[in-house]
Amino acid sequence: MKVDFYKAGVFKQINITKLLKNFINFNLKVGDVLVGNYTNRKWKYGAMSTNERDIRKESIRLCKEAIDFTAEIPGSKVIIWPAHDGFDYPFQVNYMDGWKNIVESYKELCSYNKKVNIAIEYKSKDPRQKQYISNIGKMMMLINDVNMDNLTGCVDTGHALMANENLAESVALLFMHNKLGAVHLNENYRDADPDLIFGTIAFWENLEMYYYLNKINYGGWCEIDIVSPRDNRIKSINLVVKLVRMYEKLAKGLIEQHVNIIDSNLKKYHFVDNMDLITNILFK
Repeated sequence: MKVDFYKAGVFKQINITKLLKNFINFNLKVGDVLVGNYTNRKWKYGAMSTNERDIRKESIRLCKEAIDFTAEIPGSKVIIWPAHDGFDYPFQVNYMDGWKNIVESYKELCSYNKKVNIAIEYKSKDPRQKQYISNIGKMMMLINDVNMDNLTGCVDTGHALMANENLAESVALLFMHNKLGAVHLNENYRDADPDLIFGTIAFWENLEMYYYLNKINYGGWCEIDIVSPRDNRIKSINLVVKLVRMYEKLAKGLIEQHVNIIDSNLKKYHFVDNMDLITNILFK
């Protein structure tokens, strides 16, 4: 599960031992701690990119408290979604200053406790029309510029689809640099981010992503991140879990029984042969 915190000082009020005991009683684990430095209007010019030093310092202080909290939870990490770090109009921001502030902020956070991993959840737009860390390429650029071992990327499948990315490629690029920090599961039609039920729309992209997750032996968290305002939410969650298990099973079968043929076809660019093989398995 995910723990969200939005206000400085909250972490210090929590008895972590008691909290973890309660989680164990319900057979739950903490996958990550999400910093809510985006819900208040004060973050409107960005939590990390803004030139307002006091605002940026407050954001960094909140993140450091999250890091301290996360350090007490085995196997957990900090997730940061830079929601307002961006712009809406031409001549609205200084792009070089904004990027410089972002890099300096994450360098400070990653240096604060190098044992705690931080994963950045990139997104192309919304709430800003243009966000600085908008796609997998800029995510990799940030990782390169910050140059800290504990900075990683989070592939939110809905965000990646909206950025017109291929899910498997985004996962593979981060993995190749040992920077795949987390995967968030939801879907859309590539035009917005309504956090639709994962597994219901982009079937082939999802299957290929799970093929690669299996191939690289990904051991991190795949977290359900959906919104279901019109349907029964318990049924919606159960459906996602069912579909995730289905994708895992299908991908595992492809790896265990057909990986040599599939990879051989990939090397030869024989797309039709792969699709023929997989569809025969799916629809036999």
